Amino acid sequence: MNLCDEADAAREAVIDELNGWSGSILVLDGWLSDELGLYPLLEKAIDDAISRSPMLADRLEADDPEHAEIAVNHLAQLGVPLDTPISLTGAWYEPDFDSGCVLHTQQGLLEAGYTNVKVMQSAAVLCKACPNRKYRKRTVQVPFAGPNRGF
Repeated sequence: MNLCDEADAAREAVIDELNGWSGSILVLDGWLSDELGLYPLLEKAIDDAISRSPMLADRLEADDPEHAEIAVNHLAQLGVPLDTPISLTGAWYEPDFDSGCVLHTQQGLLEAGYTNVKVMQSAAVLCKACPNRKYRKRTVQVPFAGPNRGF
């Protein structure tokens, strides 16, 4: 998540949402998790959200492209109802290019029958400076599920 200035803004948005999150949380650590040490405020926001959770607070290893499968299997093992509100954020979310861990996790959850899966506004979209990407600003506003309402 360290590709450009827009990545800084994306990290700040994730930090803000995590700092306000008080519901259940499932963190899927993947390829970008090794960068957390470079961003102590983001690492602290993740750790604090996990420790603040009144119910489920899990952290699993899940490299791309396994995010969706690991999330679906874990939620099924826990017996999470299919209509539970689920909010996703992180890197990357590229719906215009059918790309990114967040998008693939959303698609996997929907395919598994979860009916209330939203992508939070803070999900990181690749920036103009990223090579081999035609840049388009995301125009879809995705509502935040809110604290204590699912994942």
